[in-house]
Amino acid sequence: MLKPKDILRKYWGYTKFKPQQEQIINETIKKNDVLALLPTSGGKSLCYQVPTLMQKGVCIVISPLISLMKDQINYLSSKGIKSIMITSGMYKKDIESKINHCIYGNVKFIYLSPEKLQNTLIRNSLSNINICLIAVDEAHCISEWGHDFRPAYRNIKDIRLILENVPIIALTATATDVVRKDILTNLAFKTNNIISSSFNKKNISYILKHTNDKKKELLKLVEENKSSTIIYAGTRGETKDIASFLIKNNFSADYYHAGIERDIRDIKQEKWYNEKTRIMVATSAFGLGINKENVKLIIHMYIPLSIEDYFQQSGRAGRNGENSYAYLLNNEKDIKKNYNLINSKYPQISEIRDFYQNLSNFLQIAVDSLPEYPIEFNIIKFCKTYNNTYTKTYYILKHLENEKYIKINTDYSASTRIIILISNSELYKFSIENRFYENIIKLLLRKYPNIFHHLVKIDKVSISKELNIKINKLDEVLSRLKKLNIIQYIEKQKDSLEISFIKERVDAKRLMINEEKYNLNKNISIKKLNSIVNFINNNNLCRNKIILAYFGEKVEDCEKCDYCIRKQSLN
Repeated sequence: MLKPKDILRKYWGYTKFKPQQEQIINETIKKNDVLALLPTSGGKSLCYQVPTLMQKGVCIVISPLISLMKDQINYLSSKGIKSIMITSGMYKKDIESKINHCIYGNVKFIYLSPEKLQNTLIRNSLSNINICLIAVDEAHCISEWGHDFRPAYRNIKDIRLILENVPIIALTATATDVVRKDILTNLAFKTNNIISSSFNKKNISYILKHTNDKKKELLKLVEENKSSTIIYAGTRGETKDIASFLIKNNFSADYYHAGIERDIRDIKQEKWYNEKTRIMVATSAFGLGINKENVKLIIHMYIPLSIEDYFQQSGRAGRNGENSYAYLLNNEKDIKKNYNLINSKYPQISEIRDFYQNLSNFLQIAVDSLPEYPIEFNIIKFCKTYNNTYTKTYYILKHLENEKYIKINTDYSASTRIIILISNSELYKFSIENRFYENIIKLLLRKYPNIFHHLVKIDKVSISKELNIKINKLDEVLSRLKKLNIIQYIEKQKDSLEISFIKERVDAKRLMINEEKYNLNKNISIKKLNSIVNFINNNNLCRNKIILAYFGEKVEDCEKCDYCIRKQSLN
């Protein structure tokens, strides 16, 4: 069997590992469970990729975002390593095909979300695949004390009943002592095996600036430091506003948030990676998986809701080891705004019940009914109809999801979708009697074989090209088929989410919310916000020292944060 350094040299061209990587890899080879705590840019992925490539079998990688999975698959593919991902929206036939590749092909990595891990077909197939390792990426998502709690992570341990002799490696860049214990418990670790590298980013200067004119300060910073830059803003609207402001002042800038269609987001990100755009103004959606080595400047135009968020986002600077800067611009209004945001995030229980009633009315879901298909939900239209803010609407949807009333497809990209409402024989008869529709019906059947059973997303551009007609003409034909009750035809909408009802719709008064858990989560959020407010207000300690103390690590003064610079000027 090849040694870890042989694999490292063969596929990555490196001759030595970063701190703790080799120790973590050796633990997984020995079939031991291990929790790997490595800072952003600490090389977490190598810790499960190298041991998998050293042995026979497939590694299951549980990851929270499709974009993260895609990045990893593209990266592995560039090195000739075969990997696949299984995502929401894939049909049974596609999943079966992927699984067969894992059983009979040379696939080394299966990437999937924690929700997809609950899929019965996938669960039943696990024992047929030679699985050598289970990797849980962003493992802090398993803890309610973590900054990105995701309930489905709590169910990962169930697969240990199927794969009881397969070791688990859990990986994260941000975990307090409480979160670490949660990870070990909820993944049913056989031993408390924690390997951590220092979180100390010695090359990053943390600088807080109190200012009532953030845009003026921003111009100074991007003028002084001409490197690749990320600016974090608090809202989607602010990203566009700040990017426009920078462009007007002759800076190369763009904006990015989760409300932008995925294809456009990919283009924006690619331009930034390839130096065609220097400054990316973004919400926290521009986060996990960002791996650009020459970013030297991170600017927060708002106060994040936790030290974990701030530390992780700031850690996207200085990946190449060069001196870099993380500025946090703040004023009195920001702190008040964040406490108001917590109140929006955790409204009264009665407000959640009223919201559920309004949601059901808006989507026309009757009491005791359970929609068979996911429903497109125009969140902006809903907010206008019921006079709700976008933020409050989004958070209440998440609460309903946590209580397992609905499921939100966060990776949903709004598109035109069609299902045929009549049987195959009825459709054949219809096409014989109505030759005008014959070509489009044949094309739909050929391109979308599941169209009788599911709402399928169609590509109108390719269909119009194949039929040699214009898009508006295609729309007319589809609308006519809809009026004839041949198809259900849902046109693409902007500002939409996709919602699935998991339980039958109940009367709003009977909506059950676990108030004890709800209040616990609210208190956790307030405690986290208090920690970053204390970090901002504490002008008597090294910034780096405060951050690392939060994660249980003791260090000397960094000599480069705003506190240390002030201290030096007084001496």
